[in-house]
Amino acid sequence: MFVQFRPGKDVWAYGVEPAKVLYRLRLARYPALAETLTDWLVNKDPEQKFRLLDIGAGFGRTFLYVKAAGIADRFEMIGVDIDPLRKDEVYAGNPWEIRQGDAEQDLDFPDNSLDIVVCEQLLEHLNHPQVVLDNVQRVLKPDGLFIVGVPIFPEPIAKLRRWQVKRFGLGRSEHIQTYSLKSIRRDLATQFEEIEVRGFRIVSGGLLRRLENHHWWYRFNRKLGEWLPGLCIEVQLIVKAGKTESETAAD
Repeated sequence: MFVQFRPGKDVWAYGVEPAKVLYRLRLARYPALAETLTDWLVNKDPEQKFRLLDIGAGFGRTFLYVKAAGIADRFEMIGVDIDPLRKDEVYAGNPWEIRQGDAEQDLDFPDNSLDIVVCEQLLEHLNHPQVVLDNVQRVLKPDGLFIVGVPIFPEPIAKLRRWQVKRFGLGRSEHIQTYSLKSIRRDLATQFEEIEVRGFRIVSGGLLRRLENHHWWYRFNRKLGEWLPGLCIEVQLIVKAGKTESETAAD
């Protein structure tokens, strides 16, 4: 459930949700996602409605930003979350379908039936993220988009953390998987074709938090994320379905 706006303490981040600053960089992936969907719709039939699935929907933040972008009526939006309470707690008053489900088991959708699949900040929490990628490849239409976001480390630090987790366990962290830009690209490349990659938050919060009230600082960070995604704290990749094994063999 989204926190209620508190007058005098909160502002409307991106004009969408309560936060301490206007352009909170921790949320920047969501307006970026909405921009991608808006651009994707440009050459589509304006009368056609598309199916969007958000895996690990949480409290429906993806839906909220799609609505704020003015494109919610173009999508039949479905959220899947493993938490049974999310179906009741998701963004109040939303018109979208929320299902309980485990993406590491299966996605209860027919093959080639979804136009857009979103998977933000989920894969790092899973024991078997490859199962999710397999499921997405199965349900995504050949011309559909898969938008996936994960936190990342520079490659040497990622290797060190993988060793540390293997030897000493997770400690207080909930991130089972450790990604670098190289490793998430490699995992996706076996089944998908990359269209775009962008990073978020090379530096954020702390003493620089006040700068997140300024649009120029937000745009500057977006540009840095495009130029140097591997140095960011998180990345978002936009990919499309690649060739199937049979198509590859035929070539």
